[in-house]
Amino acid sequence: MDKIKSLVLLIGLVVLFSCKYKEQLQSKNSMVKKDSLSLIKDTVIFGESTQGTEVKLLKKINNNDSIIKVETFGEMGNSNYTFIFNEKLLNVEHNTNYYQEPIYVNSTPKIRKEERESLTAYNKDKFTDLFYEYKSLLVNTKNKKNKVLLNQKWFGRYSFTMNEESDDWRDVHDISITINKDSINYLAKGYQLYESYRLYAIENNDTLKLTFEKDLNNANNWALKKTKNFGIITFDNKNYNWVCPYIDINFNDGKNSTYILKK
Repeated sequence: MDKIKSLVLLIGLVVLFSCKYKEQLQSKNSMVKKDSLSLIKDTVIFGESTQGTEVKLLKKINNNDSIIKVETFGEMGNSNYTFIFNEKLLNVEHNTNYYQEPIYVNSTPKIRKEERESLTAYNKDKFTDLFYEYKSLLVNTKNKKNKVLLNQKWFGRYSFTMNEESDDWRDVHDISITINKDSINYLAKGYQLYESYRLYAIENNDTLKLTFEKDLNNANNWALKKTKNFGIITFDNKNYNWVCPYIDINFNDGKNSTYILKK
C-alpha cells in the first residue's frame, strides 16, 4: 500500500513539474513573439551628421504596431530615436550619448553623459514633426508621380540658411531639400517654424523644376495658398542655384532672390 502511495505521489510530482515547465516555455515563447520585429525597409541619409544617419522601418509580429528606429552617429556622440506608431504616433524614446573624446581618437570611447527623453505633452509637437519627417523617407505615397526616378547625380541633401547674418536669431531659417531615388523632401526649420513637404520634380539635363505635392505634417501654411511653385534648381558646374517663388513669398516679402545651395 505504501508503495502505491509513493508511486502516485511520484507521478503527481512529475505531472506538476511538467506543467510548470510547459507554462514557463509558453511564457518564454510568448515573450519572444511579443518582442519579435520584422524589418520592412531601411535607408541611410547624410547631412544631419558627418557620420550619417540610419533609419529603419520595422513591423511588430504580434500586432499592427510599427516602429521607426533612427540612429545618428557623430564624432562626439550618438543619438537614437524609437517611434512607435499605429496610424498615429503612440510613443517615442530618445536617447543621446556624449563621448569623452572624438570617435576618430578612440573607436570605442567612454560615455561621459547620457540623456533620456520620452513622449510627453510638452514635447509632443516636436516629436510628431520628427516622426513625419523620418516616415516620409520610408513610406512612399501612392501617387504615381513618385514613380518618376531622377538621375543619381541629384541624390543628396541641399541646404542654405536664410537671414544668416541677421542680428535677431528669430529671423534665421534653415532650409533644405533631400533628394532620394524616389522622393524629394523639403524641410524648413527655425523659431516657431517647422515645414515638411513632399515635392515632385521634372528633370531637364542640369535643371530640376520643383512643385509642391504633399504637406507631411499638416502645417497648412498660408504661403501654399498663394503658390505651390517651388521653382527651379540649376547646376552651373560650380554652384547649385535655387530660384523659388514659394520661399520668396513665405520668407522674403515676395522679393525675387537666387539662393545658393550647399550639397
